[in-house]
Amino acid sequence: MQPDIIARIRLFTLEEGGRSQPIPPIQFGCPLFLEGQRQGHDCRLLLDHVGVELNPGSTVDIPIKFPFPQDAVPCLRLGDKFRLWEGRDIAQGEVLRIL
Repeated sequence: MQPDIIARIRLFTLEEGGRSQPIPPIQFGCPLFLEGQRQGHDCRLLLDHVGVELNPGSTVDIPIKFPFPQDAVPCLRLGDKFRLWEGRDIAQGEVLRIL
């Protein structure tokens, strides 16, 4: 699976309202919300491509795939800030590269 973007992700700690457990090195799906937008874009964090789990409080550069890139990618610009949601905000991120 080819990624659509590379982003720097910081997973919030439990104290910040984030997850209590790390995200294992799998394809993890969740909505991505661009800063200032109310509608999210479904995405897959391709943690299996980098072979690392994402621990609460850690920052990792991760490839991301959108199931509907024609809807998401045109909305993105380098440096855009976003948040990842899993029933609550679990991470913040920044677009580093659009592929």
